[in-house]
Order: sequence, then C-alpha cells, then structure tokens
Amino acid sequence: MENNEILLFKEKAVKQNRVWVRISNVCNNNCIFCLDSYSHNGTFVEEKLIKKQIKDGFKSWYENRVIISWWEASINPFFSEYIGYAKEIGYDRVQTITNWVMFWNQEFVKKVIDAWLEEITFSFHGHNETLHDYLVATPWAFKKSLSWLIHIKKNFPKIIINIDIVVNKINVVFLPDIIKFFLKLGVYEFDILQIIPFGRAFFPQNKKRLFYNIKENIAYLRETWKLSRISWMYMWTNRFPAEAFEWYEDLIQDPKKIKSEVMWEWREVFDIFISSKWKQKPQCFWDTCEYCFQKDYCHNFLKYKGIKNIKDKKSDNRLVFIKSKNFVSDIYKEFWENKENFITFLKQEKEKWNILINIPKCLFWSWMYQTYDDMDWNYTLEDYTEKYITNLYRKKSLSCKDCKYNNECEWIHINFIRAYWFSILKAIK
Repeated sequence: MENNEILLFKEKAVKQNRVWVRISNVCNNNCIFCLDSYSHNGTFVEEKLIKKQIKDGFKSWYENRVIISWWEASINPFFSEYIGYAKEIGYDRVQTITNWVMFWNQEFVKKVIDAWLEEITFSFHGHNETLHDYLVATPWAFKKSLSWLIHIKKNFPKIIINIDIVVNKINVVFLPDIIKFFLKLGVYEFDILQIIPFGRAFFPQNKKRLFYNIKENIAYLRETWKLSRISWMYMWTNRFPAEAFEWYEDLIQDPKKIKSEVMWEWREVFDIFISSKWKQKPQCFWDTCEYCFQKDYCHNFLKYKGIKNIKDKKSDNRLVFIKSKNFVSDIYKEFWENKENFITFLKQEKEKWNILINIPKCLFWSWMYQTYDDMDWNYTLEDYTEKYITNLYRKKSLSCKDCKYNNECEWIHINFIRAYWFSILKAIK
C-alpha cells in the first residue's frame, strides 16, 4: 500500500470506540519490564464495576471494541462471562491481551471462544525459551505459550491472533528475528511497544539493563520496520519517539492515541496535577522524563500553564493568521494528501502576510513563534489534550541536529511528517 493508503487504514482503526476494561490485579508472570507492577495486589476487580465500565463505554453509532485486559485477565474466574456480557451489550469486537498461560486448558479455550472472544493478542518478547523466559521471569513460559498459539491457529482459524512485543535493550537486537519467527507460524499482525519507565521496569536493578539508545540501535529497528512492507502484514507501534521511523513514517503512532493513554491509563496522575493548579507535579516527573514517550506532552503542560506565551512584537499579524485558519489542524486536513499543494499554500501565505507560524526556516525562511496557547485554570485535561494533538505535537528529523537553527526551531507538526515524511525538512548549515 502507498503511504497515505496505510495512514487512511490506520486512521479508520483509531477512530473506533475502544474501551479498555481492567478485570484483574493479578499476574502469573513476573516480567522484569512490567510498567504496572505496583498495582499487583492479588485481587480481582469487582464484578459490578467491570460491568458498569463495559456498559458505560459503549457508544451508539460507533464501531465499538472492548479490550478485556490488565494484568492477566484470563485468571479472573468470570473472564468468559465478561466476554459474553460485552457481546450482549452490542460490542462489535471483543479482544483480550494475554500471556497465554491459561490457554493450556482446552476446556478453557472452548469456553472463551464460545462466549465470542474474537481477537487474542498474545505477548511474546522473544523467539526462543532463553530470551522470552528470561524477560517474563517465568520458567517454561515460551514453550507452553507457543504450543497453544499453534493449537488455536489450527483449530480455531477464525480467531484473529496478533502478537505484542515490549522492546527493550535485551531483545532489540533480536527484534527482526522475533518478527520473522512468528511470520513463519502464520501470524501477520504485530504491536511493537517501546518500554516505558514505570513499575518494575524502572527498578534500579532493571533500569540499566532494559533501557536503550534509539540512535545506537536504529539499524535493528529499521530492519524490523522494513518487514512491515510484506503483503498482508499489519504492524502497529506504540510509545516510540517519531525519530525512530525515518523512511518508515507511516508507522508513527497516530497522535489521537495520546487520548487513550491519558484518559485511561494516566488520568488520575494528571487530574491531581490539574486540581492542585499545577503545583503538585506528577510523581514520575523528572526521574523518568528522559525515557518517556509522554515527555513533550507533560512538559508543554507545565510550560504553558495558563500563560499566553507570545514571543514577538509581531503577534498581531500572527493572531490574524490564526483567525483565518486554525493552524495546524485545519491546514493538515486540507493538504495532507498532496505535498505540492501544501508547499504552494505556504508560498501564498508567506507573500500575503510576510510571516508563517510554526513552520521551520528550511521552508521559506519563516519567522519562528511558539504556538499561541490560551489554556487557563478552567480548562480540563480533555481541552489540553485536544490542543496538544492538534497544535502542539511537533517533531523534527534526526538530521536536524546539524541545522544552524536547530535550537530555536519549533519543528513541524507530527501529521505533516506522517504525510510528507521527514525528508520535507532540510538542515541549513
């Protein structure tokens, strides 16, 4: 598929109403990279609360998908009942994410499939016992899991099977081999997740052996991204910095996924931050920032915190320009399919206003400004998240480090990179 065709397919998937439902605070693995190990308290979530989440999450006139997960959902004795309940509510698809351990039981497998479990994401972090079992800290995990993946593919061919892999310093060099191993088994959908600095992953004894430098391992990542070009292959990426995808920009995570990250997984952290009027920073602040995908989102939140940050006396022209078009979201919607039309538009606006907003100097030597921000104390987390996605989420190329304007550049919005690729940016030396 062409780049924009891939983007359209992924945009459609992201627009689904996806509801994540946690049903377990128990796990039968001990993954050394687990981001949420602090919540493992040996309990199951109350049935009444689970059913309420499933029911409240459903939206009429949407394509609805529920993901029953967290941490090992299949351990919950009512696992199959929750699957059936979601189908009764009207969900188009019920999915789970699992480590496979419970699927050794044929009776269990039949029970959950009869309840209309339609998609299973199995967690494999290696392509052999040595690598996988070490990372999940559970003996025989790979052998058992693999045997049941093969069993389900053979006996239940209508079940959608995909695999997620948490990429870390230990397995990144083997990532292309892991993908190839499962391709040979007939698995064609992968979710590649970058390790994040929370829970057990950030314990002192794990930090150094798990977190890695993207630039130093870019060759292994690019060899992996190249496999996404195989016919019928579906590759999704999660929480990787955009710079990891130069030449494979269609794999950059859709910015709308930030909503689900914040609204579902990190909501409590940010709510406390907002209610304290920015004084009580997230508990993870600073220590984890260097390794965290959400760094720019959080730091912009702190940076603007209700102040209209205007950088130059020429702001009047700038505000007029913003009134004429809501940069960048409206411009992206209009021009994302055609790079030449986008360039023509920039030329016309440059001639009209003699000023461009948040466009790197390598595109027509524009003036540089920070994005106009009107956040105030009354704004909600949803308000800020929407503003960040449409205007503040910007990136640059790895080659931009050689540009003489690198330090002052405000970069370009992530969607233009996804549409036109990093090559639209040229370092001025």
